Amino acid sequence: MRRVVPRTFFAQLVLGIILAQTLALGGYLYYVVVSTRKTSQRNLEARISSQIDRLAAVSTERIRRGDYETLRELLELAEIAPSIQSSRLTDLSGNTVAASKSGMNRDLDAEELKILPTVTGQHIFRTKKGQVEAVTPLLENGKPVALLWLEPTPSSGSAISPIVRMALIYGALALLANLLPIFLIVRRMTRPIRTLSRATHGVLRGTLPNPEFPLPVTVRNEAGVLTENFNTMVRELEEQRSGLLETLALLDSMLGNAPIGFAFLDAEFEIVRQNDFFSTMFSTQDVHGGILAGSLAAEVRTRAAEVFKTGQGIRNFELKDGREDAPRAWLMQFYPVRTSTENVRWVGVVCSEITERLKAEETLRRTEKLAAAGRLAASVAHEINNPLESVTNLLYILRHHQPMDVSALGFIEMAQEELARVAQVTQQTLRFYRQSVSRARVDLNEIIDSVFALYQPRLLRANINVVRESRGDTSLVCFAGEMRQLLANLIANALDAMPGGGALSIRIRRTSIPSSGVLLTVADTGHGMSEETARKVFEAFFTTKHATGTGLGLWVSEEIIRKHRGSVRLRTREGERSGTCFFMFFPDVSEEAWSNGERDSSTPDAVPVS
Repeated sequence: MRRVVPRTFFAQLVLGIILAQTLALGGYLYYVVVSTRKTSQRNLEARISSQIDRLAAVSTERIRRGDYETLRELLELAEIAPSIQSSRLTDLSGNTVAASKSGMNRDLDAEELKILPTVTGQHIFRTKKGQVEAVTPLLENGKPVALLWLEPTPSSGSAISPIVRMALIYGALALLANLLPIFLIVRRMTRPIRTLSRATHGVLRGTLPNPEFPLPVTVRNEAGVLTENFNTMVRELEEQRSGLLETLALLDSMLGNAPIGFAFLDAEFEIVRQNDFFSTMFSTQDVHGGILAGSLAAEVRTRAAEVFKTGQGIRNFELKDGREDAPRAWLMQFYPVRTSTENVRWVGVVCSEITERLKAEETLRRTEKLAAAGRLAASVAHEINNPLESVTNLLYILRHHQPMDVSALGFIEMAQEELARVAQVTQQTLRFYRQSVSRARVDLNEIIDSVFALYQPRLLRANINVVRESRGDTSLVCFAGEMRQLLANLIANALDAMPGGGALSIRIRRTSIPSSGVLLTVADTGHGMSEETARKVFEAFFTTKHATGTGLGLWVSEEIIRKHRGSVRLRTREGERSGTCFFMFFPDVSEEAWSNGERDSSTPDAVPVS
């Protein structure tokens, strides 16, 4: 269809006019031919009817007198008429009695014999060959005595050819008359349209506006209005384009100089777009032909591949360069970028450097450790002071006791036991503050035992009942020192909340919800917390202990839980039957998974508090 229909408006209009004129002329010719043919047929039948009636009247008179010779001459004379081809006279059985020269040597054919018995009056019929023929009976005293047959000339009554010729001439003249104004009008219409077409292509190619713009308006019709509207549209597009370019320039400047890195990666990990901050994260060895490579970029490639595969974003991923002299760290966000389809087209990467923040957090942790060390130092000093006084007294007695009998040996044995107590307290204190440099699988019950060994005297003085429960395998891959610090912070807060005594419950059990791991619960029957305090309890420097508190204990505890990819949930109540309960979940992560930086998809990134 595209090959048949012309592309230009002018050619389509000319083709449409020709087709319309041809169809109209064809319909008119069909109507004229059919109408003329029917009229000629009616005239022919009327003429034959009149001729056969007159010839029948004359022939009846000749038959009555028996003058058949004159009858033959009469039939010959009838053939002289240009409209009569032949005539003949037969009896009622179809035998020829008299005929003209054209009908002398021909008998009745099968069609004529077929209608012979039915002829009772004048009858005009058409043969299978389309020839018109007429027959009428000759009556004598009211009875038929013979039949008169008349065949007209085939070409008589044909006037179609001159009419068709005239119609064709008229159609050709009408077509020329229609095409002439079309040439004049369409040329005036298509000229501005072609100008608009060239200008439209110029807009698409970006060559408009140019010195020739705006387009001149040469006509005052619809094409002129269209040209004016086009000029207005191009001006508005140019204004919008200028505003968009300014906005993009501002956005590029802002993103290029922002202290946050932005980049887009395709499925081949090629950088589609990046700003200066992101480019400074990787050295020249990490980028080859726009594709991320190298040790530092391997983590980015791994997370981007995960987003391409799952279609889900990754939030708050910490990336460290691992250098010993001046380590740096970034907080990475990965999110999918989709087009009109559901497939991920690119992966967007947003990163911000958190090196200074991590240093500040480490400083706060050390500050909290120093504060805890001060509190524990007082307790340790008190605990060491009593056995030291005993050792001093015993040694004094031993010094003045002569000779060394059994009693002296008993005093010496008691001194050794007290010194063993001092050594045990010292070892527990050193174990509490010794920093773990690597993760290892440890039993949480052993860590709890070491913490309770430090706080046992204070628990006894405060009249606090300890309830412990353990079910299943309680081993966990973790930093033992940090887990000991976490439990020490929670137990110390529980002791502060129960100055008049109470119950401290610690439960450990293996669970599979939300994933395989260990659920640790620390609960007390203290005075509880208000809703406002519960909302702020994990914030740094928030404390309700006034001069004796630093506000860093639970903040550090939350960081330890987050570092072990765990989650914590808090429940507390003030007033009657008050108390506080911490529910902590630590997922099972193998040592290999810790080393490879894998994450458990079922463990939340944030630490929920309720």
